[in-house]
Amino acid sequence: MEKLTLFGANLSPYVRKTRLVLAIKGLNYEQVQFIPFMPNKPEEFTKNSPLGKIPLLKFGDNYIADSSVICAFIEREAPSPALLPKNNLDCARTQWFEEYADSHMTSVIGGHLFAERVLAPALFKRPSNQAEVDLAINVELPAIFDYLTSQLQGDFLVSNTLTLADVAVCGMFVSMMHSQVNCDATKWPELSVYIKRVLALPVFDKIIKEEQIIMKSLMP
Repeated sequence: MEKLTLFGANLSPYVRKTRLVLAIKGLNYEQVQFIPFMPNKPEEFTKNSPLGKIPLLKFGDNYIADSSVICAFIEREAPSPALLPKNNLDCARTQWFEEYADSHMTSVIGGHLFAERVLAPALFKRPSNQAEVDLAINVELPAIFDYLTSQLQGDFLVSNTLTLADVAVCGMFVSMMHSQVNCDATKWPELSVYIKRVLALPVFDKIIKEEQIIMKSLMP
């Protein structure tokens, strides 16, 4: 395979999803770490990421933007172990959960929770917007927990095996964990067990421990 270079900061849920897929596939890559909304972005990134969003993957001399496009590309380049099921309906279900995580869960966990509890004080040097944090914890997250509980199929979300659905969804739960929020096992026991099971997988555990080091450096 051509040389791989990944552009983007580890705490981004989209970079995390991509790193998890690369790890599951056993692919080596170099990483250029930076935060896209901060100054001094790499010129190579700004020239090749039309929307200015992370991650960006360099494959040989080619550039691929958007985490979902990157993960689909990696799946075709390195099809084993498979993260998209062969069954067409199961594949569609998997891609739906990826979209659910990338859009709705990111809005709630990334935008209302992680951005306010972590990024606001650590990077933006302002107080957290407690109203947004409360909205996420008291209203939005319980609705997400209810929905995902209803969708579990055995130990995983699709076909009772690890797929991109679990990578995307539980990748967002890592951001929730960094925000010091957990799924209440007394209210959502099945989902709580599922989250703990997936986050304990070696590929998740390694990346979580790397991110925890970054989190310690950010927090006062």
